[in-house]
Amino acid sequence: LCTGTVGNNYHRVGTLVAEKLAGKVDVKVIETRGSWENLERIDSEPRQCDAVIAQDDAYALYQFEKPKSSLTMDRMATLYPEYVHLLCHRSVEARGALGLDPAAHRIVVNEYGSGTYITWSLLGRLNRRFARLRATEVAIDEGLLKIADGVAAHCMVFVSGLGAGSLKRANDRLGSKLKLIGLLDDALQRKVGRDRRQVYRQAEIPAGTYPALAAEAVKTQAVDAIFFVSPEWKARHPEGARRLAAGLIEIIPSLQAGP
Repeated sequence: LCTGTVGNNYHRVGTLVAEKLAGKVDVKVIETRGSWENLERIDSEPRQCDAVIAQDDAYALYQFEKPKSSLTMDRMATLYPEYVHLLCHRSVEARGALGLDPAAHRIVVNEYGSGTYITWSLLGRLNRRFARLRATEVAIDEGLLKIADGVAAHCMVFVSGLGAGSLKRANDRLGSKLKLIGLLDDALQRKVGRDRRQVYRQAEIPAGTYPALAAEAVKTQAVDAIFFVSPEWKARHPEGARRLAAGLIEIIPSLQAGP
């Protein structure tokens, strides 16, 4: 099962799956850089993963970027929603993402292969206004420091479940310098991918989730984290697939409960 880095929500979910299926299915949790690497691994020949966790938009972008790929995966479950957090220095006066100025505002996103990198790439395809904003790839903690400084970068995009560790740390340690701003844009609800599906939906980060970063609820976009399985693995291990499905039914309510 390909997941994410240790400490990442995907890795945490993978560990929960392995614990739930202990003695029933032998689950090896593999650390990766996230959604994109997971898709590349399950698309390799031979497959390097039997199952992966990936953002729904990652699969759509993968189809754009690799049109010759014949990747087949079974969508086994929606795990939980992830939210696009747009975190900016308090000096940024834009009320929302569409108010950011390509000439004045510089963006940082997490490194290649991360869910955030994928989301930012797809947002730019859905609305060219986002593509015109200058974006630099940096590791999460470095990105937080850069936008808290507010000189070399002004805003950071971060996609995660609510209350993720990095955002909680930003709230607790850098909240006096940073704020969350909204991301509303009807163009992002357009259907994408070979199967023409909507992957983003309007959502709200509730008031109180990050009290130092936002005094009120913040409107943004949500995208689902999906559990995908190789159909060949399911065919070889039908009893294992049934046990995996039963385990996910037990785990999912706690994942969707939020912080």
